[in-house]
Amino acid sequence: MTRLRQFLSPGMRLGVLTAAIAAGCAAPEPLTREVDSDADSHIKSMCKLLDSAKAFRFQVQATMDRPVDTGQLAQFHRTSDITVVRPDRLFANTESDEGSWSVWYRGKLLTILDRDENTYATETVPDRIGEMLDYLADEHDIVMPMADLLVGGTYESLLAEVEVGEYVGLHSVADTPCHHLLFHQENLEWQIWIDAGQQPLPRKLVITYFDEPDEPQYVATMDKWELAPTWSEETFTFTPPNGAASVSLSDLVASTEED
Repeated sequence: MTRLRQFLSPGMRLGVLTAAIAAGCAAPEPLTREVDSDADSHIKSMCKLLDSAKAFRFQVQATMDRPVDTGQLAQFHRTSDITVVRPDRLFANTESDEGSWSVWYRGKLLTILDRDENTYATETVPDRIGEMLDYLADEHDIVMPMADLLVGGTYESLLAEVEVGEYVGLHSVADTPCHHLLFHQENLEWQIWIDAGQQPLPRKLVITYFDEPDEPQYVATMDKWELAPTWSEETFTFTPPNGAASVSLSDLVASTEED
């Protein structure tokens, strides 16, 4: 796995990518879903709030387990600041233990900058955020941080493969009381904590990959939410740094391959 893939993504999106269906492939067989009413109500409220926002900004503090050469799991950290303006603007800045990246998306133009190497790639992509994210996953195996929260249709995206969901209780993230929900789907379980105050915003997410050795986890806390942020077109417009080298996105990904 490349540094780019490791630190732009937790490893996968929770929901089914929509590109295959949009391309005319058969939809998957519908699941038998058992989600209790409290869990369903709270996650629907969160998704409705996010879907109603024309623009939003937030920060993600995440840790990811992955194996190192000894076979043991090591924990790596990243911080991502994300700004979204629907339907076709996105900026993400990621600082991690093993790399620093920035992403600009404006209309059909996507640019990813490896700030450590001062190299960047610009590629023509679909002109909607959800379709662009699907394109990146399908063509380059890259998933943006918190992709399921960015696309709109958030409820359908998050629960696409969920088999069981339950309400665990009212628990705090830092000092914020939150509704704690637990979901199970094939190959993984995930938990989400939703602010119990006036705005049902996601505050924490934990994904456990129980079919992988030692059951690695992805843990993210989300804060600094702004549902009506100030922004300008410059936010989503890439200007190459001094001395930066332009490469293809495939080459940018390949250049970060681990030994």
